[in-house]
Amino acid sequence: MGRQPDRRIDAHRGCGFTLVEAVVLIAILGILGGVAAPRFLSLRELDGARAHRQALADLRHAQRRAAGSGCPVEVDFDAAGYRLRQRSGCRTGAFALELVDPVVQTSPYAVTLPEGVSLSSSVDPIVLDALGRITRSDGSTTSVTVRIGGLALEGVGETGLFRVP
Repeated sequence: MGRQPDRRIDAHRGCGFTLVEAVVLIAILGILGGVAAPRFLSLRELDGARAHRQALADLRHAQRRAAGSGCPVEVDFDAAGYRLRQRSGCRTGAFALELVDPVVQTSPYAVTLPEGVSLSSSVDPIVLDALGRITRSDGSTTSVTVRIGGLALEGVGETGLFRVP
């Protein structure tokens, strides 16, 4: 008696993709990815979100630095970014003492925003006083809204808390 063909093998021969089908599928996925990906993943939006997170961390650092040292910290905004400074005489004098960036351990603590990312603040500059409160240059306590890359940060004057609304 001759050997009978295995029907299980024959049943599975029709499953799967041929080489041509696989190449066509990969080409279609590549075209869809090339057309659709830029719409979903804008580099400017990613840069804005990254700058927003960094600014939140930097503002919280400035608040902790002011409250911890007892020396006010100024956050001075401009169109290109922001800078953190302390008073030259701790409680008196101009804000001329550049803070050291704790990440790179260099001075000045100045952040330049990525190209195309905008920044605005309802109060400029803001001063975090010796108690960590958010104040204007004249010493009056105030709340602040900072917008970076279209995303907002809120600072609560009396507590010095910075948060994402």
